[in-house]
Amino acid sequence: MLNVKNLLFAISLIAATHVCAQSSGNDYSASLPAFRNKYPKNDIVAVSYREEYTFSTGNTGNVVATENISQVLVPVKDFISSGQVVFYNDESSIETIKASSSKTRNIRFTRECSDYQSNGIFHSDARICKIAIPLEERGLPIYFSYEKKIRDVKYLTSVYFHEYLPVEEKTIVFNVPDWLEIDIREFNFEGYSIQKKTEKDASGKNTVYTYQLKNLQALQKEYRSPNIARSYPHIIVVSKSFTDKGQRKVLFESVKDLYAWYHSLRLQVKNNPEELKPLVNQLTAGKKTDIEKIEAIYYWVQDNVRYIAFENGIMGFKPDEAQNVYKNKYGDCKGKANLLTEMLRVAGFDARLTWIGTADLPYDYSLPSLAVDNHMICTVVLGGKHYFLDGTEDNIAFNDYAHRIQGKQVLIEDGDKYILDKVPEFPAERNKVENKLKLKLDGEIITGTYSAIYNGESKIGLVSAYQSIRNDNKTDAFDSYLRNGNANLQISNIKNPQWDNRQKPLEVAFDLKASHQVTKTGNELYCTLDWRKELSSLEFDSTRKNDYEFSSKLYYTTQTEFTVPDGYKIDYLPDALNIQQPSWAFEGSYTGNGNVITYTKKMVVNTPILRKADITAWNEFIKAVNKFYAEQVVLVKK
Repeated sequence: MLNVKNLLFAISLIAATHVCAQSSGNDYSASLPAFRNKYPKNDIVAVSYREEYTFSTGNTGNVVATENISQVLVPVKDFISSGQVVFYNDESSIETIKASSSKTRNIRFTRECSDYQSNGIFHSDARICKIAIPLEERGLPIYFSYEKKIRDVKYLTSVYFHEYLPVEEKTIVFNVPDWLEIDIREFNFEGYSIQKKTEKDASGKNTVYTYQLKNLQALQKEYRSPNIARSYPHIIVVSKSFTDKGQRKVLFESVKDLYAWYHSLRLQVKNNPEELKPLVNQLTAGKKTDIEKIEAIYYWVQDNVRYIAFENGIMGFKPDEAQNVYKNKYGDCKGKANLLTEMLRVAGFDARLTWIGTADLPYDYSLPSLAVDNHMICTVVLGGKHYFLDGTEDNIAFNDYAHRIQGKQVLIEDGDKYILDKVPEFPAERNKVENKLKLKLDGEIITGTYSAIYNGESKIGLVSAYQSIRNDNKTDAFDSYLRNGNANLQISNIKNPQWDNRQKPLEVAFDLKASHQVTKTGNELYCTLDWRKELSSLEFDSTRKNDYEFSSKLYYTTQTEFTVPDGYKIDYLPDALNIQQPSWAFEGSYTGNGNVITYTKKMVVNTPILRKADITAWNEFIKAVNKFYAEQVVLVKK
């Protein structure tokens, strides 16, 4: 459920940025060498970035949050432009935008405001202002500021320290009046020297919370970086209550209040079950058990209703009517969850809408905030057990759960009350890829049979990829996948798997011929028996700035039986390798029994996120594994 709360996160994250440390007030020329050395990839640095929040009561009896951003930008080069980006939406507005310098009171800048388009977003109320400020003279600071009003304080959620340009000194200030009760929650502060101060202002009527962090490198996007909520320091603002004209009004004091607001939107949804009955009756006809009926409905929604992302005002939180999603054959996570829930209810099951934050978010419902979840699914209560159904997933079986929701807390509707539960979390073995090979030598070509069994995420990913390919390209694409890009491998007699069977593992089998895997030197044969070499290229250099996120937990096994050709005997088998760490492990060995060599391998990644602090240890692990991969079996003539 990408929606307004994620937009507000983006606002605080991308809202322009910029850099550096103090020099003279009007000229930072003396600081430029230090800036170039400290931030070699950046042409603009901000000596300061101040983000200040004030609060007032609005005309409609709610609380308005005003965000004031002020920056001092210093160009490192002459005649460049600072591209500032300001996000807003139907719940906010941009009041003022200013730019000046010591030489020019009002710098003329270009501003282009339009709808914000994002990959995968079908419709959104998001707006974006792109501002280009000319920075003509290196070292000459430019003062840039703007004010934004958030019309309802509940939509003020995430405030981040890092920006997309380096910042010498970032200051975040909350001026909280005594009539407003907020809870400031701190996340990922460990490892950062964040200074915090709490004090009363001169009037004694406001509590001022000030956070300061210095020497921030620019936020960088890197391949497979986790959502920054998982790694970077930030603040979640929980607006608990306010007092207006002597009356205390509760906002989000606890999950009860958060659920009450969600539930109020749920009650506004006018489903028409009569329009769904013919389809439900058709899908469940002839099904003997409750599980079979649920599966029929669940799989139909997966296969026939396309997922889209929809962010538009309150519709970022309110599901579309089930009959609309059914007619349109598309919906966002809320719409698909609502359709699935209503169809199951028509079939006589106890189905309920359920809110959840995916693995992208580090929060649970002890945090009563719109930032806590970003997704909606359906829960079926059957035989006293909760079954979680995610209508946005493809090719997933009933009672199986995607990595992105495993172990996550859920908020299940229960009338005016609610239920908290947790999606089961599976070990890495759920995603096991099991490879079995029987090989022999035909001259200097290795021939044999190969079979593989895919489970969990490995199966779902392969099936989804296969289904996404045009029919006339499927055979070639599948052949290329099975060869793993290896030009020395030829495959034939592929036994096509049961692509449509969600409940069983995916089984693949084929014949193979592998060339250039055997080297003959005199009376000796040097043979390579492992060609896939999982994760062998996953080493990181020192320039990596972020954690690395795997697609899921990983589990690979290989068992290869290689028949020694007549006239040869085993001369050398590589030593075994056994590395066991809590987050990853590898076991590999070669054994000989008569004329058969058995190669076994198991590689496991138990933790989906590789922290930057662990990258050095990971690199050492991969180096040891690659050294093992490089070993060859040596045969010698008898």
